[in-house]
Amino acid sequence: MADDEEEVGEEENTNNFGSYEGDRNEKRERHGFGKATLSNGEYIKNKRHGQGIFYYPDGSKYEGEWNDNVRDGHGIYTYPNNDTYEGEWRNHQREGTGTYTYAATSMS
Repeated sequence: MADDEEEVGEEENTNNFGSYEGDRNEKRERHGFGKATLSNGEYIKNKRHGQGIFYYPDGSKYEGEWNDNVRDGHGIYTYPNNDTYEGEWRNHQREGTGTYTYAATSMS
């Protein structure tokens, strides 16, 4: 099932994801596996949940676990300058064990 929506905000916690093709529940919410213009991965009740990838307007990208539409669990964030952080996330924040790698020097 597909839908086309205009992107309203730049924040990933908005429920407006651009175009979407994928599974839906009885309320026509995104639920199950889907593919969207900006966010690809699993959805529950119209929110990212489980594994997914989100591409930000500034060129950065998060690939990892989501819980109730927020980065939560293990993931890799690639910054616009190609620096990366791979590790644990809680409520959109780096937390716990992780490694930040500087792209210019390839040093952690």
